[in-house]
Amino acid sequence: MNNFLLVLLGIVTSSLAQIMLKKSCGFSFLKEFNFFMYFILGGLFYVISFGIYAVVLKIFNLSIISPVMTIGTMLLVVIAGVSMFNEELTTRNILGICLGLVSIILIMVKTT
Repeated sequence: MNNFLLVLLGIVTSSLAQIMLKKSCGFSFLKEFNFFMYFILGGLFYVISFGIYAVVLKIFNLSIISPVMTIGTMLLVVIAGVSMFNEELTTRNILGICLGLVSIILIMVKTT
């Protein structure tokens, strides 16, 4: 599998884990089936994400891949928060997102 696709899959699964856990909070704790469904999906995505991260650490340097995956996950979670949960973005949030994108670009340019 292409290394880039593996990193992207790790970012997506980590993001989905957080999104599923947030979604589970919209239901009564331990009382509704949807709570259990989203909660278990969140845990499953975390396990998959952890496995992918372990494989990715064998391929890339920790100092490169950890920030890239962390910031990539943050970007997807912010997009999901705004689009799915109607969360607001402040100017400071937008600036932080832009700086995150710049940092990924700088880290990736350094490695090529």
